[in-house]
Amino acid sequence: MKTLNNSLFKELDNIFHAYLLFSNSSTELISQAKKFASFIAFDNESIDEHPDIKIVESENLYTLGVDDIREIISKDNLSPIEGKYKVVIFPPFKSLTEEASNALLKTIEEPSESSIFLILSSGVFWSHARDDSNNQILSTIKSRCRSIYLDTERNLEFNYSSEDFIKFLDNQYIDTNLNFNKMLTLLLEWKNDLKDFSKAFQIINECKEIHEVIDEQSGMTLNLLIVKSISYLTNSFIFSSEITKQSFREAEAIEKAMLDITSGMRPQTVFAKLSVEM
Repeated sequence: MKTLNNSLFKELDNIFHAYLLFSNSSTELISQAKKFASFIAFDNESIDEHPDIKIVESENLYTLGVDDIREIISKDNLSPIEGKYKVVIFPPFKSLTEEASNALLKTIEEPSESSIFLILSSGVFWSHARDDSNNQILSTIKSRCRSIYLDTERNLEFNYSSEDFIKFLDNQYIDTNLNFNKMLTLLLEWKNDLKDFSKAFQIINECKEIHEVIDEQSGMTLNLLIVKSISYLTNSFIFSSEITKQSFREAEAIEKAMLDITSGMRPQTVFAKLSVEM
C-alpha cells in the first residue's frame, strides 16, 4: 500500500479549509485524496469509508452540476459524526459546470470550521499537465484554495498492446484481463492518416461490443472510451522521437476535440468540425 504523499503529509500540521490537488493520474489522485482525508478526519490513513468523508457523486456522466453542489452546501454546517472534520472530495472524473463552480465558490469564501474541501483535477498526460489541470478550475476558486501538484509515475510504452492501453485508461475498475487488440489494430490503421476521420466512426462501431463489457464493470460510456482511445493515439505521437511540429499541432487539435466530447458534444459533430479545421 502506498503511503501518503509527502507534500500532503506536511499539510497535516496546518490544515487549510480548501485544496486543489492536481495530478496526471486520476486513480492515484483519488487514492491520495482518500488517505489525506482519513488523516485529516481521524489521524489515520486507512479510514476512507465513513460518513465524515464524502466523495461527491452525480447522475451526469461528465460533470458535477449546481444541484450536486447545493446538496453539499445544505449539509455543510452539520458537524462531523466522529471525525475532527467533514472532508468533501470532488473527484477528477467529472468537471464542475460554471454554475456549480460559482455555487462552490460562495461556500469556500465563507467556510465552516468543521468542513474541508478537496477538489481534484487530472490533466492530460502529455505536454503541460499542470496547466491543463489548472485550466479546468475557475481562477476565483484557485485563489481561495491551496494548490498542490502530485507527481506520479506512469510507465507507458504506447506499443498498442492491451496491457499498455488498460494502464493508460487509468481506471481502477477496469478488468486487467480485457482484450482491446481489435480496437488497437484499428487505431494503428488510423495512425497512418490522422486526417481520415471516417476511421474514427469505424472505431466507434467496432468498440460497441467492448463497451458493453466496460460499462458493466466501470460505468465508462462509449464516448469516454472513444476519447481515451484517440487520446492514446495522440500520446503515441507525442512520445515518438520522429514527431514533427505539424504532427504535434494536429495532436493538440485532436486532444482539444476529445475534451469537447467529454464536455457533452456529439462525437459526430466534433469529428466533422475537426476535419474542416485540419
